[in-house]
Amino acid sequence: MTEYDKLVQAEKYAHTIEIIEISTGKTGVANTKDENVELFYGADDGSDDKIVTAEEFSRDFQITDIITR
Repeated sequence: MTEYDKLVQAEKYAHTIEIIEISTGKTGVANTKDENVELFYGADDGSDDKIVTAEEFSRDFQITDIITR
């Protein structure tokens, strides 16, 4: 199962899905949008947010926590 598949499954019951970017160690949260993944790292102005493909997400990111509440 790819990391993207895990994200899709987790969204069925989770409130927040925390992730880490493997190459940089940067942490944030993720959710799917269409067939892409929206990443939110926490800057108030959204300047560090980005959208990646499902393939990029599976290759470059890891889910670190699934928060259900």
